[in-house]
This record gives sequence, structure tokens and C-alpha cells, in this order.
Amino acid sequence: MVGVEFKSVEEAESFYHIYSKIIGFSVRKNQCRKNQAGIVTTRSWCCSNEGFRRTKYIKNPNRVREPRSEIRIGCRAMFRVCYSKITKLWVVKEFRTNHNHCMATDMQKHFLRSYRKISAAELEQANLLKKAGMKTLEIWNLFVHQNGGWDKVGCTKKDLYNSLAAGRRGVDDLDANTTLTFLQSKLDIDPEFFYAYMVDEESRLTHLFWADGASRFDYELFGDSLAFDSTYKTNRCQMPLTAKTYTWVLQKFLECMKDKLPETILTDGYRSMNKVIEDLMPSVVHRTCSWHILNNAIKHVHEEGFVGELRNLIKRYYSVDEFDLRWNKMLLDYNSENNEWAKSLYSSRHQWADTHLRGSYFCGSTATNRCESMNAFLKRFLDEKLPLWRALQHCDHRLAALRYGELGKHAADKHSTPVLKRTSMSEIEEQFASIYTRNMFLEVRNQITRSEKYNVVRHHKLKASDICTIEKYLSNDHPKRKVTFKRIEKEMSCDCYWLETKGIPCRHVFAAMKHLHLSDIPRNIIKNRWLKECKDIYLSSPDAQRRFVNPDMISSKRYGGINSQANLFLYYCKRSPKVQQRGMELMSTLLVEIQKMVEDGEEEKTINGAVHEVHDGIKEPHPVATKGRPPQSKSSQQNSSQKSAKARICRVCKKSGHDYRNCKVRKRKCEESMEEDDDDFE
Repeated sequence: MVGVEFKSVEEAESFYHIYSKIIGFSVRKNQCRKNQAGIVTTRSWCCSNEGFRRTKYIKNPNRVREPRSEIRIGCRAMFRVCYSKITKLWVVKEFRTNHNHCMATDMQKHFLRSYRKISAAELEQANLLKKAGMKTLEIWNLFVHQNGGWDKVGCTKKDLYNSLAAGRRGVDDLDANTTLTFLQSKLDIDPEFFYAYMVDEESRLTHLFWADGASRFDYELFGDSLAFDSTYKTNRCQMPLTAKTYTWVLQKFLECMKDKLPETILTDGYRSMNKVIEDLMPSVVHRTCSWHILNNAIKHVHEEGFVGELRNLIKRYYSVDEFDLRWNKMLLDYNSENNEWAKSLYSSRHQWADTHLRGSYFCGSTATNRCESMNAFLKRFLDEKLPLWRALQHCDHRLAALRYGELGKHAADKHSTPVLKRTSMSEIEEQFASIYTRNMFLEVRNQITRSEKYNVVRHHKLKASDICTIEKYLSNDHPKRKVTFKRIEKEMSCDCYWLETKGIPCRHVFAAMKHLHLSDIPRNIIKNRWLKECKDIYLSSPDAQRRFVNPDMISSKRYGGINSQANLFLYYCKRSPKVQQRGMELMSTLLVEIQKMVEDGEEEKTINGAVHEVHDGIKEPHPVATKGRPPQSKSSQQNSSQKSAKARICRVCKKSGHDYRNCKVRKRKCEESMEEDDDDFE
């Protein structure tokens, strides 16, 4: 073998790798010598078992983990080539074939380190799947099935984890800068995208707010109710909203939404948040989450049945006098007249009782459960350990998925008609079915069906209006309702305020319409937000639903287009051995041609050709403690300060300073028991 010539170092290296794989050992680079001009003249490769590990890595007294298994045992097998100035070729000068260890079998060769490599194509596919929300283990299982077995993947599961982490490491170290650059890049695709941030005196990111163009459009189109969740955390910085940030967040929200105030706002009742809303949105109707109120009731009033009575007062509509009577009776029945929490709750009744909030539209919600459902939807793809920029990226993907689902429902509503039930008001039912979305039509039809149980007991006809008194059939418990119909304006209203509160006409209105023989729907009970055509102008462009696009959008689209064609190619190639062989020939030829094009410079150097603002010097935010544990009283703080921290006691030897995992006594007993077991076995 000595004296054999190769055209290049790469050819010599390829030869030795093929040889070592056939024999069954792993290879690593050894020596590399250069001349004075810096040109490589000698290159050698050796067996991975060559040499010995340095003793400083083994005899480290401060080592916490067990050292890795020894693989360097002094194997002298090697392969060395030198460059010949005469022949301009690389000549083999040394080729040792003797090893001092056993060779890997065919079933073990794919575990050898020098043959475990993730190709650029596989890494690109893994990163794309990672962006779509797949976990690394799921990606690994996909590769196993895709390649036909664990030994065909070309790497181990650990290699895949390391490669993905290595690709993110440099970016994650500049999390704040990467996050702001990511947000800045979105302006190229979405001109209506808005973001704002604030840094502290250490140039650390402290505040961040963003909204895409679709969200701003939705708020401009609807924007009547706002739900606020101030407790959810989504990234490793653990930075939910704190008392100091509420003002800044709401100011940026109003700036983003062009100072348009919502009609109502629903929060969890955090006191600092209440104060900010009073200062910045004094005209907005504020409601406190009923779930938080009922949860606090369990903690402060320890009487069975109290929570159920309180729930009725929250969700049912009474007159003000009747509400006060029921409240006082509840306190009397459950011995809570002097309960300070109950007194405080009553003083804020205008923020939680339906009696005082009826007529204000909260999208049918009394609690922040819609925020919780969104949190649960996002939680599948978010993790506290995620860097901030990846958390934003995942939020974009999830938001795009929701909008895609909305687009599908819109298409279904536009190109289909609900099956009519033919109620007693079939003409009205048919009109609503033609203009409302399917879900809202079903809600309206339910009210039409329920209206059959109601009768008009009094009809008072005035000059320009009709007033109908509605009563439920054979029910004295239900209050009578008055429905007013203005003949000139063609408007109808009910004193139950169901239309204003829920957004759909109530059963009392339909009972009055039937009595008055109205064949057309009054104008005011049709809400634009439920119309099929409400967002037609916006939804006509599918690209408008993909506001989540990141800077490498075009590259991802190219990859996706090629991938779909490649899947079709693979589908046909596997049909028969002859087709597979021909497919491999075509692919090999095409691969050589494409690779040559890339090597010749046919590769995009910039992403989208855009130059983005670089946010240099902005550091990652300090992690802060989230709310959860209530503040301690002064007495408990004093008691805790007086108590000294208990030393850790080992449960085996009962001594302090360590636990059972690193107890020497336990280790000695384990060794003795193992020796006894060996004796018994013999």
C-alpha cells in the first residue's frame, strides 16, 4: 500500500474511511503539517483508539460525574500521505494495519463515531420539523421510519439532539438581540406589524409588546371586548406581567390600536391592573373573572353551599333591589355578615354581578376561560426553557394555525347552507341561515325554538311603537319581559338586554315578532360580527392569514415545494425493483448536477435580499419570580427568620452534609451485599 498515489487529500481520506468501515474501526484525524507558505504537505489519520487519555481528566478531585468510558488504549494503526512536488500527487508514506483491540461487527458499525454524521439535508429537514412544533424524539422516530431502521439513519438519537442544540446555541446566547431582529424582519412581510420594547439601565430587555397586521385588523373590525391574562409564563426568563409593566403594556396597546378603546375588558382582578385600567380606560366597563371570585370564596368562606349561591348572584340577572335582598339573605344563611372578604366583594359588585353588568358585551364570557383555552393550545408547543425568540416563533405558528382553521370555517359557511328545522318562524329562520355563520345561526335558532314556550299577555300600541309584555307559559317563577318595536326605525329591543349582552336576539323578541306578524328581521338585531361576509375583503387573500412568516420564509417555501415532489418521486420508485433502480440512476445524475451548481456559486447569499436593523448591545432579561405564593405576614416572617435552616440528614447513616445518593456507608453496604450475592452464586 505504501507508494500508492491519490489525486487529493479528500480522495485519500475517503479511501481510508471506506477501508476502516469494512474492517470495523473508527477513524479520526491525526497530524497535519504545513510548509512556510501555510500549505498542507502531510496529513495522517489514525484509529480512534490511538493514544491515551490525559490523567488530568481522570484524576480530577472535583469531578461530579463519572468519567466517560476509556476508548484510547494505545492502538498504533494509522494512515499517512505526503504531497509530492514532482508528481503533484499525494503519496502514501505509512500504512499500519495492526490493532490492539477487537473490530466492530456488522451490527455494531453504525455506532462507530466516524460514521455517525447528519447530512445537511437531514439537518434542514429536522430544523423545519422543529419549527412546526415537533419534538426532537418525534423527529428521530420519523427518521427511523423514513430510512428503514435505526441502523440506516446514519446517526444516533443523541447526535440529533446535539446537532439541533449546536445550531441554536449561537443564536440563543443573543436571545434579546435575536428576538428583536426576528420582530424587525416581520415588517418586510407585514407592513402593519407593530412591536415595541423597553430596556433598563443595564440594557436588558424588560418590556416587549407585539401585534401583527391581522390582529390589528380584527381589533379594528370587532374590538369591543378585551380579555387580559396577567399570569401566564411562556419562556425561560419567567417574565409574566408585573405591577410595574401594566401601564406600559396598555399604553403600547392603545398606541398599536390607534387609541381605539374596547367597550369592555375582562381581567383576573389583580389590584394593580384595576388601578391602571381606571387611569387609562376610565370609560371601559371592567369585569372581574368569576372563576377567580369563586375560587377565593372557597378560601375565605368555609360554609357548604355558599359558592353555589354566589354563583347564581354572579351569572343571573336580577333587579338591583332583588339582588340586594338575595345577597343579604345569603350572608345571613351562611353566617358571613361580618366576613371582611364578603364586604370587600360586595363593594366591587359592579365588576362581577350580572345585575350591574347586563347590557355590556363580553363575548358571552364571565371568566378568562378563553385565555386559558388559548394557553392550553399554546402550551403543547411552548416550554419554559425555550429562548424568547423561539417562543415568539411558536406563537406565530399557532396563531397562523388558528387563522387557517377560521379560513376553513369561513369557506364552509360560504359554500354550504345549514339544514333548516322548519320552526314556527320558518321565514325568519331561513333569513338568518342565509346571512349568519353556521354556529351563530344554530344559537339564533335555539332562541327561536325556545320562543314557542312564551306568549304575549299584553300588547300596548302607541303612535310609533308597539310594547309587548312577554310571559312564559305555565310558569310564575320567570319574570315578565317587555319588548318594544319601533315601527318607523324597524328596531326591536327587550328589557332583558340579551341582545346587548350576548350579541344575539332573545326568545322574547321572537315571541313578539310572531305576535306582530313580522316577516323581516329588524335591522338592529342583526350584528355584523356574525355575518358570513364580515371578513370577505380581508380573507380573500390567503397570504393575509400567514402573518407568522419568519426571515427564512422563502427558503422554507422552496424546501417544502421540492419536498412534496420528492415524496411523489419516492412513492413511485418503491413500486418495483426496476423502477427503484432507474430512479436511483436519475437521482444520482441530478444530484451531481445540482451539487455542481451550488459549488459554482448558484446559492442565495442573503435572505429575501433584505437588510434588517441590528439590535446590538441589548441583553437578555433577568428572570423574575412569578406571582403564586401570597406575601407572608410580619409575624410569620419574624418566626421564619428566627428559625435556622435545617441541615440535610442522610437517611442511611443519619449524618448531615450529604444525602443517600452520595453516602459512603450506603455504597460500602451495596458493595458488601454484591460480594455476598456472588458468594451465594458460587
